[in-house]
Amino acid sequence: MTSGPIVHFEFGGDGESTRRSRLAYENGDTEQLKLTGVGADLYRLEESSFAGDAVYGDVIRARGTPGGALLFVKIVERSNLETQSWILSAEILATEEVQQILDVVTKAGGMWEQAFGGLLLIHTPASITKTIFDRISNFSSSRNG
Repeated sequence: MTSGPIVHFEFGGDGESTRRSRLAYENGDTEQLKLTGVGADLYRLEESSFAGDAVYGDVIRARGTPGGALLFVKIVERSNLETQSWILSAEILATEEVQQILDVVTKAGGMWEQAFGGLLLIHTPASITKTIFDRISNFSSSRNG
């Protein structure tokens, strides 16, 4: 038995190197992720894992298996972005203020993800991490009273 997750690619035939992939762990957990091939047995995550330790921008090593799946080996390189997370109400996430903050993140070369309705993950260059943290924390505190 292996000790890592198994990544199974479902190829769509579009010729793109980024693919939506099914990530299945030996304990039975699975998730769908977008991965981009960046080298021999190397894949960059285009969205964060919730079942493993890898986040947006990390590069993993995975080996092909005879059944066509990939076997996770390790995280080879961490993203150069810093990841922060908040649980916020749908009302707060939909505000103009939060949308403006997310625009700042993407314009600075960062990325954000929303999952499970109210989980907000923000991946920022180090130069704006504190500013983004403060803006979202202060805004959500003022809205929650």
